[in-house]
Amino acid sequence: MKVLSATLLLLLCACRLRAAVVRRDAPVEEAAPPAVDDFFTRHFQPFSDFVTKDLPQKLHAEELRSQAEAYLDRANKQLAPLAQELQSNVLSFYTFLLELTKGKEQA
Repeated sequence: MKVLSATLLLLLCACRLRAAVVRRDAPVEEAAPPAVDDFFTRHFQPFSDFVTKDLPQKLHAEELRSQAEAYLDRANKQLAPLAQELQSNVLSFYTFLLELTKGKEQA
């Protein structure tokens, strides 16, 4: 049984080596380079379809513009009072610091 297994293993190795030699010795067939027109058509056509059909549907430019304007108006209304409050706080803090430094200079 061991002899049979060893024989089969040796036979498989020999066949594998022979197949590798045959593949290596086979003449290399050079494929013709694809035509330039075919290359551009294959790559440009899907891009063109995307730009003309899919992209406008996804963007909805007018809808996006109106949503952006509404968001900016809402944000402006919410942030304007905060900005005014911050400005008054900074001015009062700056005034406080000026008075503090004047008090130290006089003392």
